[in-house]
Amino acid sequence: MKRIKWLVIFALLLAAGATMSARIAHNAGAIGAGYAAKQICSGVFVARLPEHFVLNTDVLPRLATVAPLPHLLSYNVDTQQRTVTARMLGQKVRVEHQPTSGCTLLSEDALSARSQLETPAHYVYLARKAADSTLPVSAINPAIRKVLNTAFAEPPEGGRNTLAVIVMHRGEIVAERYQTPVTINTPMQGWSMNKSLMATFIGQQIDRGRLSLDDSVAEALKTAGAEASLVSLVSPDLTLGHLLSMTSGFDFAERYFPGDDVTDMLYREPGMWLSAPATGHARAPGEQFAYSSGDINTASLMWQQSLGDQTYPDWIDAHFGRPLGMREMVLEPDASGIQVGSSYAYLTPRDWARMGQLWLDAWHGRSPIVSQDWQRLAVTPGTANNGEIYGLGFWLNTGHRAFPSAPESTFHAGGNSGQFVAVLPERELVVVRLGLTLNESRADMDALLADLLAIIE
Repeated sequence: MKRIKWLVIFALLLAAGATMSARIAHNAGAIGAGYAAKQICSGVFVARLPEHFVLNTDVLPRLATVAPLPHLLSYNVDTQQRTVTARMLGQKVRVEHQPTSGCTLLSEDALSARSQLETPAHYVYLARKAADSTLPVSAINPAIRKVLNTAFAEPPEGGRNTLAVIVMHRGEIVAERYQTPVTINTPMQGWSMNKSLMATFIGQQIDRGRLSLDDSVAEALKTAGAEASLVSLVSPDLTLGHLLSMTSGFDFAERYFPGDDVTDMLYREPGMWLSAPATGHARAPGEQFAYSSGDINTASLMWQQSLGDQTYPDWIDAHFGRPLGMREMVLEPDASGIQVGSSYAYLTPRDWARMGQLWLDAWHGRSPIVSQDWQRLAVTPGTANNGEIYGLGFWLNTGHRAFPSAPESTFHAGGNSGQFVAVLPERELVVVRLGLTLNESRADMDALLADLLAIIE
């Protein structure tokens, strides 16, 4: 009997292991296929980069960190239909490109749920007719040219992949450089720099009295038609301010492993704004800082609700694109039509610099677009546990922890793979660094800032 009992237990363990392995393979395949299809679509159709460059410099190196056996990936780019289909470990994902809204991921889960969601409204493409022209090399201070040489040089171990650097001082571009195939007119993905954009869009709506940091998240979810069972998981005390400061207390995991909340959200969920609330609370709102892309995507829903009948690209164009002279902005939606405020914004390098200059001007109280009150509040250290390094959508230099060589008043938008828009308000500097740097420490942004601060008065 004992032998039979242990055989039964062993069989159950094998079955459980097989089930777990199948689940892991399913998740890894879905995430791997989703990442590949989304990045290839946006890289080819939005950023207009060569397919082989996107695959070899972005997709395959990144897949090796989040999914096993990246060589099992297969994909197809349909240039006529403007779609990318990817398959991995039995999972299939399709991404569609629309000239008006960029690329939207449609996993099998998203496709099955799409009929229940509103079709995204018509979006206005924000491309400008006139392209920027690069600052002549001869116009760049020779000392700064040496700094740029260092920023673009590959360390012995490689992997820096700096693609663009722009330096603005006192509102003027004093240096810029691009690495082929990126040019001055290439829309570049900011990844989590989209969070700082979203905070800025929300800030203007707060300035205009259309939103408040005290607005209820639960009420916004109800208005959006979220199921009552999900809304019941959300504390009635949770506010928009908690989302922007990433102190929601949601039990949302941001570790970028297959099956994590964040990877599931970005590559499998049709309505990403539901992902964080669906996890419920691990802590009370306002108690603990915990970095969360899910929080910002829920905040993005609340921002779009404040726009009324106006589509969000129309609103961005009217309130930011035209006033700032933006050349091209593509802010992509999820399958439900809500902008993925955590991750999917594409701006040209100079347009990222224009946003940085806006933040600098607003900090000094000289911007008609965003108030000084809002910008100063957005870069005020949080009071939650571990929240002193973050404001409302911006990373701070509290205790010189982000950039030891820069003033403590420095703040920045930061994104995956070494994306930075750093603002040094007391030195009237904006520094943009864009790249595909898998090991982000190799971007060495602090060294770039230190070298520039030693030259620019």
